[in-house]
Amino acid sequence: MKSQIGFIAYGLNRRLGGIARYSRELIAALKKVGVNLTVLQAGAVTSGNGIIRLRGSALLPGLLTVGQIEIARIARQQKLALIHDPTGSAPLLFTRAKRVVTIHDVIPYVYPETSTKLDWLIYRLWLPFVAKQLDAIITVSEQSKRDILRYLSVKSESITVIPEAASHIYQPMNHEQIEKTLLNHSISFPYILYVGSIEARKNLSRLLEAYAQVRCWSHKWKLVVVGAHKWKYGPVLETLERLQLTSDVHFTGYVAEADLPALYNGASLFVFPSLYEGFGLPVLEALACGTPVITANCSSLPEVTDEAAILVNPMDVNAIASAMRQILEQPELAESLRYRGIAQARRFSWEQTARRTSEVYERVLA
Repeated sequence: MKSQIGFIAYGLNRRLGGIARYSRELIAALKKVGVNLTVLQAGAVTSGNGIIRLRGSALLPGLLTVGQIEIARIARQQKLALIHDPTGSAPLLFTRAKRVVTIHDVIPYVYPETSTKLDWLIYRLWLPFVAKQLDAIITVSEQSKRDILRYLSVKSESITVIPEAASHIYQPMNHEQIEKTLLNHSISFPYILYVGSIEARKNLSRLLEAYAQVRCWSHKWKLVVVGAHKWKYGPVLETLERLQLTSDVHFTGYVAEADLPALYNGASLFVFPSLYEGFGLPVLEALACGTPVITANCSSLPEVTDEAAILVNPMDVNAIASAMRQILEQPELAESLRYRGIAQARRFSWEQTARRTSEVYERVLA
């Protein structure tokens, strides 16, 4: 592709969240498939050519205010034909370049009680205004596309579904590699794993209820919860105390991505009963590592797993507990899920995501 493309990189200068990881992987893959990319980085600039700092935009309010002017200025100076914003916030009001935005989900509409005031402002006031002015929207699942069409006044043909993928670091590992990492995090075998933020939408209180049932059957497995505390996590801690699970549940806090593959690989099973996901990348990462997966039968998660996981009603504690016990009791089922998971994860790749994203750019520029 000859045209110069601008790509907004947000959140790369701190602990990586979902959007930052999407941005990092997609930037690298787009360069590999031949896209001429100029990275507009919000926050401190990482080393490398083709990176321009967006000053005053390290936080989202800055990106949506000062960032609007900076992006327009840089687009003129660098002769950018198109700018891609992966954050979903669309800070592209003043630029004359073509505008492509990835809207990963519309959770503030679907579960407003789990969203922040900033989420409310962006999704209720800003996005409805700006979405109609975009040249193209990318989203990461068919479920997200349906929800975008439901809540935002945009045309179906303006939205392209391009799934995410697991990074190449997520793959089966040998026992020695796993054991060393687990030791660093004070985790011992055997254990059940959850990876994700600790917030209301992730449905951790019901996971704890289900784990309490499993614990009544067997004390063998601990529950390891990996992730940072976020919005409205108080009920999770209250449930933990009420069920007297403090000594059986290990909260690691944030874990560097380099350690996550070992944590997935070492787990007897991975449970992710989230009420809503735009894609659900931790599920795909677990599948890629060959870890048996239990996840919710709603939102985008059946798209990601197909037949490679056990799907349950996330509102049904008994169903979650029953599925957990089923895998723990049946080694042959766990092994079958392991092989199906690895095969399913191979259907997704960042190269494929980049090529399809490049096709969106070409279509818009044409």
